Amino acid sequence: MRVNKKWNQKTRARSIEQMANAVAAAIWKLAAQVLLNLENENFETTSQGQRLDVLEELVIFLVHMTDRHICEQTTAPNRAQFISALAKDIARMLAESRNDTGQSGDHAASFIEKCNLRTAVYAGYSFSAEEGASFAMRCVLGDHIMETMGDRENKWIPDYIIGREAPEIEATLKLSLSGLVVFDE
Repeated sequence: MRVNKKWNQKTRARSIEQMANAVAAAIWKLAAQVLLNLENENFETTSQGQRLDVLEELVIFLVHMTDRHICEQTTAPNRAQFISALAKDIARMLAESRNDTGQSGDHAASFIEKCNLRTAVYAGYSFSAEEGASFAMRCVLGDHIMETMGDRENKWIPDYIIGREAPEIEATLKLSLSGLVVFDE
């Protein structure tokens, strides 16, 4: 999967917001690819709203993975600023997409609330920088996606997410973070 993994002008310093924006674009692209892969494997969605619900679950997981990866690289204030900017960028993208499909509501605030709830759940599971998310954390992601998908063979969705998609998107995200996120302390 191709996502941005480096800056074109490597020597130029980047603000935390610029780094967060680049990572948000990579996360969105990764989530969209997983959604496409799910549909190509005949796990059907029935509406644009349902597709966005699946995207939302995936980006929340990837935001959490980003936070876990960067927590040792910077100070707590930088980390908080970065994750806040990242979540706001993704909330904006999700809100625009939901508005484009005719859904009304405060989608950005709803996303931030859901992100905070899911992150609290994911935080209870183990993670290592080398291995990524634990099996149990990947199971939780699979269950959340299963809940948002249609009834057709949805019992296989967690297996597909755990065994195939989660490891791939985590590895791609890790590569992207290593090239896009450099904190100046």
